[in-house]
Amino acid sequence: MVKRVGLVAEKLLHMAVLWLLMDFFLPLWAEMKGLPEPAGLEPDQVFLVLFSLGFVMAVVFTTPMKFLHTLWRSPLVWILLFWAAFSFFWSEAPDLTLRRTLGVAIMAVYAMALRVRFADREFLNLLGWTFLIALGVSLVLVLGAPHWAVMEYPHEGAWNGAFLHKNVLGRIAALALLIFAFLCWTDQRPDLWIGALGLAVVCLWKSQSASSLVVVVVLSTLGLGLRELPRRRLWKGNTVFVLALGLATAAFYALLNFDLILQVLRRDVTLTGRTPLWAALIPLLRDKLWTGYGFRAFWLGWEGPSAEVYRVLTWLPEHAHNGFLDLWLELGLVGMMLGAGLLLSPLVFHWRTATQGRPLALFWVLLGLFILFYNLPESYFMRPNSILWLLAVAAATAPPHQEERS
Repeated sequence: MVKRVGLVAEKLLHMAVLWLLMDFFLPLWAEMKGLPEPAGLEPDQVFLVLFSLGFVMAVVFTTPMKFLHTLWRSPLVWILLFWAAFSFFWSEAPDLTLRRTLGVAIMAVYAMALRVRFADREFLNLLGWTFLIALGVSLVLVLGAPHWAVMEYPHEGAWNGAFLHKNVLGRIAALALLIFAFLCWTDQRPDLWIGALGLAVVCLWKSQSASSLVVVVVLSTLGLGLRELPRRRLWKGNTVFVLALGLATAAFYALLNFDLILQVLRRDVTLTGRTPLWAALIPLLRDKLWTGYGFRAFWLGWEGPSAEVYRVLTWLPEHAHNGFLDLWLELGLVGMMLGAGLLLSPLVFHWRTATQGRPLALFWVLLGLFILFYNLPESYFMRPNSILWLLAVAAATAPPHQEERS
């Protein structure tokens, strides 16, 4: 009984960490109450760091060899982190580079410890309950306090739920769709997760987040195709050709109807100002092609290299709205290739078992692809307080014998 209570308490603490990483409720509360930003570290950041380090130390103490083996089997994570720390020597803000590198390193080690501590099915279930509660609270706020949970001009009518912005709700709802779909497939209580799927669909649609919607459509197509592979043995040899032909046809149709698609997604030809921003960044990318400007040392307002971008735009972006461009700006072409390799590494670890119809292996493959696709229109890669960074490392981590357990 005591052991069971302890396990429930531990999982609740992990859920609290995940809620903080997805910017659930607390930022909205502070905004609505007009609370000033505290000087120094905020209490939630202190909790994140202390709990993450304490949990990692507990995992190292109880399963040292398994943890070390897991670190050894995740080389791209460590190479990328080393390159980020090494950028201190050419960084535009060396102190900031070291602090941010330490932050993403702590979250990376915490993600690996989670993979060691929990089997795939347990980890998926933990994610499911975390996202279900977040979306459930969002729906309650929309119904009971719409002045908190429904945005006004210029996004009038879009839901933001228990989050600061509609795009955050859209991102969480899109991730939840992936998680709930696999829980419907693998859990003994599919009815609960079918209802959760419906909730996630409503939240995604009402958030009016075009980026999240497009990623869900693309990922659903890939997921259904991969799931059908083991069932189509008669034409398995032609699978790649059929999938390639289907994708090429869809791409050709999208190009022919590009204006119509943009109208449906409520976007313009500049993708809400992204294309002029990307054009302004190209000369700066060429200046430091291989090394970048240092980790988290580009977007420093008018005090850093980002000032060159501000001079040619009519707005002041805080990032490149593309995770790979931001990696290129901060860590050069070397860092961008390492980051892309990290997001594609679940394919290496789990491709064989995923194409054999193992649902949990397929989940890690699609999770890595979700984060990769989402970082094309947005920038949430290698951010210490982002749930996408934790999940990216978790997907790129393969504890010993974890593939077999999938």
